[in-house]
Amino acid sequence: MTGKYTIYPLHLGDIVRQKSNMAYMREPGTKVTFPIIAFYVTDGQTKILVDNGGTPPDHRYQPYERTAEQEPVRALKRLNVEPGDITNVILTHLHWDHAGNNRLFPGAKFYIQRTELQYAVAPLKIHEGSYDYDLIFRTKYHVLDGDCKIFDGISVITTPGHSPGSQSVVIETEEGPYLIAGDLIGLYECYESDPMVANGIHTDLVAYYKSLEKVRALNCRVLPGHDPTVLEHRAYPFNR
Repeated sequence: MTGKYTIYPLHLGDIVRQKSNMAYMREPGTKVTFPIIAFYVTDGQTKILVDNGGTPPDHRYQPYERTAEQEPVRALKRLNVEPGDITNVILTHLHWDHAGNNRLFPGAKFYIQRTELQYAVAPLKIHEGSYDYDLIFRTKYHVLDGDCKIFDGISVITTPGHSPGSQSVVIETEEGPYLIAGDLIGLYECYESDPMVANGIHTDLVAYYKSLEKVRALNCRVLPGHDPTVLEHRAYPFNR
């Protein structure tokens, strides 16, 4: 079975934001509840996370809630997985709601793009609040420089725009490739619109749209970073 993976979305909390936060200039002022989603990926042997959810809730990043059932350890246990079973964590980027639980996986190897680390050290001031510095720099990372294969059936492609070092993860399944887009594609609506719609938080719109076209050219099934309909299926492919 090695090389053909199943993808399990994990609902790890909710944030309430303006629609325009997730879809640039769409419905400003309209408040929407968006899930925080990570993905457990396995071929029955290798056990991988793509992203790991948000920083434990405190006074920051409000409105943000995470129930006991949405805590990463509990979410994984429902799949009969313990934190110590996770051998690899691939981070689409280092924002607080995607890399907030690194500490739960001390035995895992973490993958991130070099450009993401470099930007996180000294971002534009307006983006500083996107990073939980007390957490992300306690992790030792395996640093990547561009598109590469991580395992048979799993590769990453650089998709800058939301952040300079954002990457998307391409995963081979029995139904063909799926792409976990992180916040490059926060909602299906953003990808399906013509023209496509960027995230409201971005560092380079020109690079962003080149990344969207790069993803479209791959012709993968796409899993957005914050679309509630992703959670309508227990696993991908659907028949799992």
